[in-house]
Amino acid sequence: MLSLLPVECWEYKFSDIFRGLTVALGPKNRKKLFDIDGIGGCIPVRSGRVALIAAIKALELPPGACIGIPLYCCPVVFKAITMAGCKARFIDIEPTTCCISAGDLFAKRSRLDAVLAVHMFGNLCDMPKLQEAVQGKPIIEDCAQSLGSRLNGRMAGSFGTITFFSFRSGKYLSAGEGGALFSNNADICSRLNRLIAAMPAPGRVDECVHVAMTYLRSILRSKPLYGVAGHLLWHIYNRTVDDAGKSPIILSQIYRSDLAIAVDRLLRLDYVIKIQREHADFYSRTLKLGPSILCAEKPGTFYNRYLYPIVFPSSECRDSMANYLRKRQIDTAKPYKDIVDVATAHYGYTGDCPIAEQAAKRTLVIPGYYRLKERDIQRIAQCLNEGWSEITK
Repeated sequence: MLSLLPVECWEYKFSDIFRGLTVALGPKNRKKLFDIDGIGGCIPVRSGRVALIAAIKALELPPGACIGIPLYCCPVVFKAITMAGCKARFIDIEPTTCCISAGDLFAKRSRLDAVLAVHMFGNLCDMPKLQEAVQGKPIIEDCAQSLGSRLNGRMAGSFGTITFFSFRSGKYLSAGEGGALFSNNADICSRLNRLIAAMPAPGRVDECVHVAMTYLRSILRSKPLYGVAGHLLWHIYNRTVDDAGKSPIILSQIYRSDLAIAVDRLLRLDYVIKIQREHADFYSRTLKLGPSILCAEKPGTFYNRYLYPIVFPSSECRDSMANYLRKRQIDTAKPYKDIVDVATAHYGYTGDCPIAEQAAKRTLVIPGYYRLKERDIQRIAQCLNEGWSEITK
């Protein structure tokens, strides 16, 4: 299993350890803003999860407010909404993007106090239609997966009342943890700054432990250790730890090591997006799975191609393909496959998002990150085409 190809890119090199420890043990001066081209100065924060809680509190919603949220997204988002004293109201998704449906949002708008627009996989929500649907209610723009994506020339993150980003390992900046908040509203920005400033700052020992653990997790999620031990450990973790225990939400300021590495990573973001878009374009041209199940860019959009999802005709077809690729040393992911059970058991989902339910059963993500070599991309495409022929014959 030494050659097992991970589905995600957890990038944290030995040089990042040195950089992280240097910052962690250095002077405790904290950078106040994190600049993102096309967005502006953002407020650094511990994680995307913490950013979402701060965003909800900064909106000053009434206790128990209902926030519209796509059913098909990371369950930690539901946890953060609950932790902020609000309730999730589930909205269906568009089948072509896996992003929140403006039509379903419009139908449910009267019961909502705010909306969380999640740009899934680096694809983009139709923000103008969402703004029209909510009729003035605040929109929190979740750009955890869409850093660098654009809609009609505007950056993802420039549409919402409040926007947040995530730099967690496995995402574009892959800094360990870390996130950022942005708003064009001066009053909201002031509230966000006060909320984050009131949170405790990690100490030097905590910083150093975080750097070491980030490096350990990253090498276990990368070749060759991923195939030797990392994949098995991750499988055991997912089977033995329930939803409540995963992705803990710790209200604190950002690790200074994460911020420093995120700032460095941001300098090469355009290059990384360029390569991942080339990989996605190759898949779109080469895969013979039928255009209806591949994720194409809509007119006027520019996707960062954070992930490359394929929505198969059935869960059996998806699972067969995943098994076929695994035997050929290619790992895949089934994003949010248990989301219906989690949302039903813990967050009051009542079964009114049929498209999202189907996406959870049928979506498979394949490796497409920028560190893959050309021969890797070619082999993945070849195996997918061969697997498709075998599954559908």
